[in-house]
Amino acid sequence: MSTNIFQPGQMIFREGDTTQEAYRILKGRVEISIAGEGKAVILAQLGEGDIFGEMAMVDERPRSASAQCLEVTECEVLTAENFNEAVLQRPEILIPYLASFFERLRTANDRLRMEMRLRARAEQQVPVAGVAAVVAPTMRVVAPATTAIAPPSLELTRVPMAAAAPVSGSPVAVAPVAPPPAGGYQSVVLTAVTDHARARLPEGTVVIQKFPYRIGRKHDTPGKGATVFASNDLPLADDKPYQISRNHCSIEREGDNFFVRDRGSSVGTVVNDAPIGLAEDTLTKDLRGGENEILLGADDSPFKFKITLS
Repeated sequence: MSTNIFQPGQMIFREGDTTQEAYRILKGRVEISIAGEGKAVILAQLGEGDIFGEMAMVDERPRSASAQCLEVTECEVLTAENFNEAVLQRPEILIPYLASFFERLRTANDRLRMEMRLRARAEQQVPVAGVAAVVAPTMRVVAPATTAIAPPSLELTRVPMAAAAPVSGSPVAVAPVAPPPAGGYQSVVLTAVTDHARARLPEGTVVIQKFPYRIGRKHDTPGKGATVFASNDLPLADDKPYQISRNHCSIEREGDNFFVRDRGSSVGTVVNDAPIGLAEDTLTKDLRGGENEILLGADDSPFKFKITLS
């Protein structure tokens, strides 16, 4: 295992490269992007302690995204040979990498479960020929599935809300979030709304400069069971019955869009009064310009925060 120092603007690897090293940021910032129509689409802006490039070491496929330094950055470099040696001799140094693997696996598994459930529901709602379909006044009509289920992308996690066509007798569909301004948002700030939440923030206001920004339950006794694989930028102390899960949610970006993603929480996440999570119809919710309210847990949870985009 070695360390490398990269300069601002330097490409560590490009989408399509066949290199297989994994990297852990020791100091600095790295931007992850994929090629879009006319310009690169930013998927992540990583900071100290974050892992990237690890999937190429496992599946031996070309890089699915590009990695570029935003400032002078020092990285720990792990090759496949290093990984094999560490498994046998120093497995403890692999914990950050394994946590990153499990995070990706959890994301893909949650999205696949959601996709299969929505498609099964859609197939049940397809009218049988010659039989009139009865639709409840408030039921949302889902288009029937016409294509095979594709494996969920490990890079794109945002699921933008489609503009649903109004159903006869149903309420007016909620308008989608307005697109970001030209040049995108320049500031993302997290603040506590309730006294309970405010007492658990390390600072009164958190300026978020890395994405994804992961939020989960804090553990005072590290190394107990699955807690070694909890990967959070903001660990929040909670007591039983827990409102916050070990890996609860994250604030992420895709291009100029910012959104909240539920990471498989037990009780769920609510963003601007819209619940997200495995019990709902979506895992993500776009954030709008200005103030957004986020609730971690049930409706009576004291963990209420505000996310401001400006």
